[in-house]
Amino acid sequence: MNVELRHLRVVVLVAEAGSVGRAARWLKVSQPSLTAQLKRIEAAFGGELFERSRTGVTPTALGRYAVDRARAILVDVDHLSATVSAMTAVESSAVRLGGFPTAPMSGIASRLRDHGEIEQVSIEVEWSTSVLLQQLESGRLDFALLREFPGFELRLPSGVEATTVVESESAYVVMSADHPLAVGSRHRGEIELAALCDEEWIGEPPDDSGFHVLFRAACEEAGFQPKVEHHSVDTSVLMGFVTSGQGVALVSPTSYRMLSTDVTTRTLTGDPIHRRLLLAWSTESPRAQMAPDVHEMAALAYEQAFTEHARRDQHQRMHVA
Repeated sequence: MNVELRHLRVVVLVAEAGSVGRAARWLKVSQPSLTAQLKRIEAAFGGELFERSRTGVTPTALGRYAVDRARAILVDVDHLSATVSAMTAVESSAVRLGGFPTAPMSGIASRLRDHGEIEQVSIEVEWSTSVLLQQLESGRLDFALLREFPGFELRLPSGVEATTVVESESAYVVMSADHPLAVGSRHRGEIELAALCDEEWIGEPPDDSGFHVLFRAACEEAGFQPKVEHHSVDTSVLMGFVTSGQGVALVSPTSYRMLSTDVTTRTLTGDPIHRRLLLAWSTESPRAQMAPDVHEMAALAYEQAFTEHARRDQHQRMHVA
């Protein structure tokens, strides 16, 4: 079997879904049918692309390479198609917003829809910062919310500008509410990274942001090598893992929705891991002049998401106490 574009889309979707069952629901096909198709695709690639487990699927080394390359290829193909069909037909009343998975994205989109001059808003959620920058450069996106970690500063392509939305957003550790470290730290609200040396971790697969490098460096500085045994791009899988007490994870205060009082978050003493959030835009976009307005929308959306998280977490601590 020859690998076709539709097969690449399946591989990327399965990686983003974190499980074959969830991907099948998104595609509106049966799980056995998608499982069989995925096996044929893996046979064409010459090896397994995903490791299957009870909690979902995670890309193998071959799978990570295939997913990264597939994403880049699909971006180029989609851009080619869009450019050929309508090189100059972008509706001035439409806004195309991209960004990594974070709660403020929906807040920005909502505010754009309420803007009097905007008739249509389309959203592109993507983990890869390089893909988002490519989409801005190629004109497929007007604006994008990006993350930047210390030592991994973004190199903006020609025709793309950016401004800071949040100067420093700290990483939080999320754990089950009855975890001994959660109970012992509920009054002071923070925890030493070194105290987590014996924990198993779950997180997103390594990407191009630099986060995973910084995380491991911070753990080594604290005197231990982290046991990152589990990866998932699906927040519900991550939270299920944490809720069941199987391990802990790092999140931002705006990267997920607190689903119940079964989990809680703690700041890390000394703020060893943090990131900057930026709004980037294409200077060639017909909406480029809206950049100051969209920046304000992003700041307000972030503040709202942060406040909601703080309120939920405070309620959770009162519930435990």
